[in-house]
Amino acid sequence: MTAIDNAPPDTPLARVAGVAMWSQIEQILAAEIGSGRFGKDGRLPTEGELAKRFDVNRHTVRRAMIGLASLGLVSVRQGRGTFVRPGAIDYTIGCRTRFSENLRQQHHAASATMLSAFKVGAEPTVAKALALRTGALVYQIESLHESDGVPLTFARNWYPAKRFAELPQVLAPNGSITHAMARFGVTDYLRKWSRIGSMLPDPEVTRRLDISRQQPVLWVENVDVDLQGTPIKYGVTHFASDRVQLMVGSDL
Repeated sequence: MTAIDNAPPDTPLARVAGVAMWSQIEQILAAEIGSGRFGKDGRLPTEGELAKRFDVNRHTVRRAMIGLASLGLVSVRQGRGTFVRPGAIDYTIGCRTRFSENLRQQHHAASATMLSAFKVGAEPTVAKALALRTGALVYQIESLHESDGVPLTFARNWYPAKRFAELPQVLAPNGSITHAMARFGVTDYLRKWSRIGSMLPDPEVTRRLDISRQQPVLWVENVDVDLQGTPIKYGVTHFASDRVQLMVGSDL
């Protein structure tokens, strides 16, 4: 551990060979976060303010912020600023993955909003996942899920249009896919498989999750089936990685 690691708030940067300026800023701000310096709302100073404070350029500050985000200490909200993260939500991926139930068990408010819905011909990847022929009609539905008013996931899902006629209209009132499926006689459904990865977000994901383009996101590709094993949904969900920790349940 270096002297910088134990640096108290307002310590000036040390011109130490081999120690990057951004790394020093990251360590100083991490110490200040630990001391509760940024108050109840947890908002950090702007990049410009920090650049002036540490007498560095904004790129150096931005690199420090990315480091803090990767450590899980802050959340970068596009256009709003950088905030101390209250703690990541444990999101369990299991045989019966349900967004609202996941959050309710941890005493968080959950909300779902359908952003768009189109009837399209299934591309090969979608058709294969849903056991349909390529070009068969499916509903492509984009949705945003929030926890306590903060964007948590942005999802793009596909459903067989023949089986779930007028699904967008059924889904629209509250965004709950569980309630919508029940209207079509699917009272329960299971996760057949999930594939998990990470990536830098594209502009759409960045905008929807209100994050920085430099902040990696987690993605989960999956297929849900009814109790007879027939696919009912294929989807890809993007998670704000500084707000969620994915946990794989033992039932998968």
